[in-house]
Amino acid sequence: MPEENEADTEWGSAAVETVVEGVAEYGWQVLGAIIILLVGFYASKILARFVDRMCGRTEKIDPIVRSVLVKMTRILVIGFTLYATLDAFGVETTGLVALIGAAGLTIGLALQGTLTNVAAGFMMMLMRPFSVGEVIVVGGSFYIVDDIGLFITRAHIPDGPYVILPNSQIWGNVITNLSRTHNDIRRVNETFGISYSDDIDNAIGIVKEIISSDERFLTDPAPMVAVGALDDSSVDLLVHAWTKRPDWWATKLDLNKKIKQEFDRSGVSIPFPQRDVHLHREE
Repeated sequence: MPEENEADTEWGSAAVETVVEGVAEYGWQVLGAIIILLVGFYASKILARFVDRMCGRTEKIDPIVRSVLVKMTRILVIGFTLYATLDAFGVETTGLVALIGAAGLTIGLALQGTLTNVAAGFMMMLMRPFSVGEVIVVGGSFYIVDDIGLFITRAHIPDGPYVILPNSQIWGNVITNLSRTHNDIRRVNETFGISYSDDIDNAIGIVKEIISSDERFLTDPAPMVAVGALDDSSVDLLVHAWTKRPDWWATKLDLNKKIKQEFDRSGVSIPFPQRDVHLHREE
């Protein structure tokens, strides 16, 4: 029994010495890693708040871009903190970084289309070619923008149906913003055909009188009414008249109606496409 007690005592002493040596050898590393983690997470919050405050000082930065920048700042700081923590423990980080890089490349290739949408969405938020509620034309189609996201843009077409547009398809096309015009005015462009037998000057005078009697049409820039083309079945009158952007659509519709009614009252005909066919009979 005395020999067993002495053996247990020696084993316990050896274990204590091992623990003491381990604490002496790795204690500072553990303490340093904990301090790095605490400082890093605290710094991520401070820097994220700083970025958010700086972005909030200007209206040029979209709220979604602002949110993305804040989140990216936190992720970058936390990632650097984890890297520094592993390095404090003596972990070989070179191979880990290479592994993460290879995994990132693989994921990037697999999600190439998605990442393209993200890049396009970020550029749209940064350049702001349009905003929510504005009317745009993309690929020949009209859309009213409801929401702009990193991956997709939600919109609806004028007659109601809901549309989801991938950001890459928008950014890769010509974008026409109908809600933004030079000096907040927009031009009505119309072409009216009259018969070759009609008096051109009389028809031009009728159109000019209709434009001048409508207060929604602007005098500066001055409207223009002229012969635009000699078509197969008609003489085409080209009409350019400016109006304020909110009045554009209603003014355009009223102009078409008034010209048709006034042409009918004045005896000016609007010809339909026609073709003369001559038959020759051989004896």
